[in-house]
Amino acid sequence: MATINANTVALYIDVDGGDTGSPADDTGTAALKPVAYSTSASISVSNATYEATSITAAGSGATTRDYAVGSTSTSMSVEGVLDWTVTAGTLDVNALFDAFAAKSEITAIWQSTAGGKAFGGKGFLTSFELSSGVDDFATYSASLELSGDPVKIA
Repeated sequence: MATINANTVALYIDVDGGDTGSPADDTGTAALKPVAYSTSASISVSNATYEATSITAAGSGATTRDYAVGSTSTSMSVEGVLDWTVTAGTLDVNALFDAFAAKSEITAIWQSTAGGKAFGGKGFLTSFELSSGVDDFATYSASLELSGDPVKIA
């Protein structure tokens, strides 16, 4: 069984909101960069469901509950060790905060450097946090909410 080493997975962000690589997206090529010094990255996709009641037999009043799928919501997050050093080819914490403060649409993709599928889309940074504790590393975290349905990129 082939597995993906979690050390090869990162959240890649284009703060200019470039193309996700999906055939439906034609906003220009994305300049995706991995978020520097990240220790974890996640994507969570959920479908809202709604309930409908239907009559199963006319005149008897017998009903049944049916469910259907409504809107999809996608959130992503990244956490890492805080380091102010700018490393070439990565998105540093300063740029991540600047994207948060700008409140502009970004492109975010969850992907492994080992290849395979990538998932993501366009959305907005919804939270940014710096944290520290006694005798511990200072860390950062950020969360994103994607607009529309997520995309899967081959």
